[in-house]
Amino acid sequence: MKTARAVLILAPLGVIASAPGAAQNLEFPTAEEYAERAAAAEAAPLFASDEPLRITLRTDIKWLRDVRSDSTETDGTITFVDLDGSVVERPVEVRTRGNWRREKRNCNFPPLRLDFPRKEMEGTVFEDQNKLKLVTPCRDSRDSYQEYVLKEYLVYRTYELITPMSFRTRLVEITYEDVNGEYDTRTKIGFLIESDQHMAERNRAVHQEVEQFHPAHLDENAAVVASMFNFMVGFTDISQVYFHNSKLIRTEDGRYVPVSFDFDFSGAVNARYATPDPSLPIRRVTDRVYRGFCRPELQREWLAELFTSKREPIRALYEGFDLLEKGDAEDVLDFYDDFYKVFEDDRRFERGVVRTCRSWN
Repeated sequence: MKTARAVLILAPLGVIASAPGAAQNLEFPTAEEYAERAAAAEAAPLFASDEPLRITLRTDIKWLRDVRSDSTETDGTITFVDLDGSVVERPVEVRTRGNWRREKRNCNFPPLRLDFPRKEMEGTVFEDQNKLKLVTPCRDSRDSYQEYVLKEYLVYRTYELITPMSFRTRLVEITYEDVNGEYDTRTKIGFLIESDQHMAERNRAVHQEVEQFHPAHLDENAAVVASMFNFMVGFTDISQVYFHNSKLIRTEDGRYVPVSFDFDFSGAVNARYATPDPSLPIRRVTDRVYRGFCRPELQREWLAELFTSKREPIRALYEGFDLLEKGDAEDVLDFYDDFYKVFEDDRRFERGVVRTCRSWN
């Protein structure tokens, strides 16, 4: 059975629109199908290890950098060290993706999407994978841009520690080879992002595509957790209404959950090119402002318990990540320490979160 797809057009925010599927006869998986898909997604070998996966991508790199089409693919091959240590080569189709980072004026190397022939990947580390986003340095000749990728990867990993309703990632040590020899071969560290479908299935849910969605229909607790995480990492380049840098999933029990992604404009990454929207009351991405909606579940006690319980695992994640410069890791941890101050008492929480939450009325 295919995953259901719904598009909801929402007029003014003051109008409460129906949730996807409420007025339509959409088919959803059975309980057995939810369980089977969740087990398969959880067991995906690609995300079973935190060790960087070594791969070589041989394709028309120059064409990808010049044309930057997000709808036209070019053929290539991917060579990788498989689960048993053997070196395997498989065909792959590649295209560019994204918005800001795809523009030449912003990045000299665009983010990519790798399309694998599913049948040919059986028995390999890429088994059951099809379309995967690849995050790679936005500028291929500056060390600082490599650090941004590593810090964004750790933001994804931090999100995983907070909630399973997040995208899993896998580091890759990727060598780019141009088939025509028109791009100098070079090796970078990047990461692959779990597909929308597998992220949803792992959480016994289906991915829902929407153009707009009223926040009143979101699961209250899940929406607050996602918004509080965005506040923690200093991420304001997101919308849970128009689903910019956010995905929507519908769980088996009918809850609608927002899942954030694409964190390069967050304060935790603090990229030199990242700036907040001028309409916001902040001047730098390292300045925090809570952008979630006002909800009854926006309470200090349970949020403090959840986020504080992950404080030491998050610190261990950063301190144990050898690829990131120690000073950069400490800067991010100091940035997170400032976030935790909001939970110290009711007055701080009121001032830092409750007074700045957004109303949809």
